[in-house]
Amino acid sequence: MLSDTARKLLMIMTHSANHHAHMPSLPELERLSGRMPVPIKAALRELVEENYIEWNPNTPPETAIIIEGWERPDPRFKRHESVPQDIQWGMNGSNIEYWTKY
Repeated sequence: MLSDTARKLLMIMTHSANHHAHMPSLPELERLSGRMPVPIKAALRELVEENYIEWNPNTPPETAIIIEGWERPDPRFKRHESVPQDIQWGMNGSNIEYWTKY
């Protein structure tokens, strides 16, 4: 499970790469995340350790490559699966059972 700063940076980096076709610089990460450079670099190292990005700490953040753009689900929490409900729909898209069962 990622820290808040790492999660936020991953979202910012993924958005920038997908929508603006570039990776954000350190000043951009500071501005967009509201964090200082030291926590940003620690979060980037965390993302490298968790294999979310490839990045050399001796280079600027713009050189990072995103491996996985979204946080993985935490196995400690159960995921609720959607259960199909027994609702019948009429020919015109109306819900018949609303009037007959409830």
